[in-house]
Amino acid sequence: MSSNVRTKNTAVRLPTARGAARHAAAKRGTGSRGASRRAPLDRRRIAEEALRIVDADGLKQLSMRRLGAELGVEGMAIYHHFHDKAELLDGVLELLLEELEVPPEGSGTALERLRRLFEGTRAVAIRHPHAFLLLPTRRFNTARSFEYYERLLGLFRDAGFDVRESARFWRLLAGYVTGAGLAEIGSRAQQPDATPVRLENFSDPERFPLVTAIVPELRVGNLETIFAFGMDVIFDAMSARLRQRRKTRRR
Repeated sequence: MSSNVRTKNTAVRLPTARGAARHAAAKRGTGSRGASRRAPLDRRRIAEEALRIVDADGLKQLSMRRLGAELGVEGMAIYHHFHDKAELLDGVLELLLEELEVPPEGSGTALERLRRLFEGTRAVAIRHPHAFLLLPTRRFNTARSFEYYERLLGLFRDAGFDVRESARFWRLLAGYVTGAGLAEIGSRAQQPDATPVRLENFSDPERFPLVTAIVPELRVGNLETIFAFGMDVIFDAMSARLRQRRKTRRR
């Protein structure tokens, strides 16, 4: 049985140009008076500012110097909290993992909760298109990431899968959801140096009749439906595997 839970996106209200300038000036401060109002640095505040920079301008634009300037400190001050940029990126990854909360017990079957968790991964791609690449490329680097994956694997166990099946279905789901997330980013032209997406309104039936015919099905407005179809296929297969096991045990 497939779960049909859908993730709702919340719009982000952007500040006005004047408000943004006022906020930046207040954050940096001037002289000793500004320094006295400045909040003390800690790992979380630094990682949150790094994520804000990545969301705005991409991973390549994140540097210790720029991060320090945005926080109103010298770039070297960041190194008291993160040894290098690699460790900083791991800190940003931890913020993304916080958005992937494992649904609590009692909020559905283990499979339903597992599906909602992976649907949340696609939602992170939409909210953080520049930072999303950290999820598939920087796994298992920190204790907090291990804690998250321990809870995730607990859902596979609670559903009834053994270690080998858990590994295989986990990789299958992670690969599918990561690919879907990257497709979302590309289809919305949110990647760095993006060019206009021609497919959205493409039409050239003489030269490309098959592409022209499929365009209405592949538009951004249909991405959620296509994603749900893929999740149905995977979770139907997972449910069938569990049913077959129960039949085998009753023999």
